[in-house]
Amino acid sequence: MELVLRNMTEDIVLRKIDQMKNGLDCCTCEHCRLDIASYALNRLPAKYVATTQGELLSRLDTLEPQFDATVMTVILQGAMIVKLHPRHK
Repeated sequence: MELVLRNMTEDIVLRKIDQMKNGLDCCTCEHCRLDIASYALNRLPAKYVATTQGELLSRLDTLEPQFDATVMTVILQGAMIVKLHPRHK
């Protein structure tokens, strides 16, 4: 089994953006989606894992309601900024 280093926060943010995209009130093309994700990831703690067990433990830790609320709040902030300053035509 090959070990892979992953930032679980990145997976969580991208998944949450996809779940919230109809309510973000901004463009959600791939460019804007990644701009929102970049904004959020620069404001959230990274949660790196290198093993399957570590990934599982990290996922359990990030399922706390407060963490989920924080992720949603930061994504909404990022969406407002992207809406005001889109980087595409």
